[in-house]
Amino acid sequence: MLRKKTDGFSLPLQKGPFQNNGATPWFCELNIGTPGQTLKFCFDTGSNFNWVTSSLCSDDGCQHYANGRFMFSESSTFEWIDQTGTTVDFGPWGSMEVEEGRDKLCMPIQKELDACLSISLYLSKKYSGIQFDELDWDGGIGLPSGEVSEVPLDKLSGTFRLAQSHEGEPTHSHFLLDLMDKGFVSKKRPFISFLSDMSEDKSARGTVSFGLLDDAYSTSLEYLFLPWARYREEVPYLWSSENASISVGDNLIGEDLYFTLDSGSSAFKGDKTVLKKVFEQTTESSPVVSISLTDSADDEYGLLEITSDVYRRDIEEGQHKGQSVSQFQWLKGAEDMLLVGSVLMDHLYTVYEYEEPSDGQLVPKGVWIFNKPGGSKIIQTKQKEPASLFDKLKAK
Repeated sequence: MLRKKTDGFSLPLQKGPFQNNGATPWFCELNIGTPGQTLKFCFDTGSNFNWVTSSLCSDDGCQHYANGRFMFSESSTFEWIDQTGTTVDFGPWGSMEVEEGRDKLCMPIQKELDACLSISLYLSKKYSGIQFDELDWDGGIGLPSGEVSEVPLDKLSGTFRLAQSHEGEPTHSHFLLDLMDKGFVSKKRPFISFLSDMSEDKSARGTVSFGLLDDAYSTSLEYLFLPWARYREEVPYLWSSENASISVGDNLIGEDLYFTLDSGSSAFKGDKTVLKKVFEQTTESSPVVSISLTDSADDEYGLLEITSDVYRRDIEEGQHKGQSVSQFQWLKGAEDMLLVGSVLMDHLYTVYEYEEPSDGQLVPKGVWIFNKPGGSKIIQTKQKEPASLFDKLKAK
């Protein structure tokens, strides 16, 4: 039997083919329903809801590369929450028509032992947008920066993955907080981390961890802490830090940007004026792209240098298969934003940290990023002391 309390657990990530649709190729196989149906889920720090491709789709509908769907009628534990139907808007990426239900989601945390939660989720019944065709996963689990607050309908953003609330209550509960309430993650370890193995062969693997840290980074001095800052009132859940600038070679392209690490994405995305210029200047040549982070006094506390072997990726399937493409994409409505996912995160150890929960709430603290030992030297700034993040493991 699983003991009542655990410090935390890790789950294995698998990598699908890299496709030029802006979505991460990384996913985790989880069981949903009773008996469990194994589907591919992305743990997504860029959204505030859970969703899955479902049998509400027509036989030839909801086409996506992963090609799985939740057969909810075959689950004895499934229940409907709202069959009225709504549209979840991913902005330029696409949209999906959904209905809302609830079922059991189980995660293998030890051999022959599962951590199971009852979660609410959107069941998709129709996709709009060609990017879904190249999606390596069947659904997503949202890991937002904090509680999902009520957002007026006229304030909803069509650029980011956003679900509206019902009658002032969060549409979906917070996944990490649910894990803590069930005793699967210690409330004194309020962090989520991602680490991937960028092997070139088909055996590439990674991990997502809840409440656990990789001790190999406990003495590292090659890291940065990015304090959380709200990007927009109507987009309260993104993991963003303010006062970022981006340069190509010696040319400053954009400044006063919000820098966001989004585990559900792959490419750099954001402000049209900025990202369009960066794409143009990295397509025909291979300059170093630099991201500078400054504090409120305008003093630089962090510098990232991104070389072409990081930002230019070979497209393995889908549109542009066989081409090498610079991974800078602009998004309509993403003014002052510089967002990136696996293209950069594959070369870093990334930890999302909250304040210790109180009154049933999670408040974002910020994101820690570390260079990998022997890997690309993305982070140029060297610290004087190891990351205080690991002090939480010592204070027991």
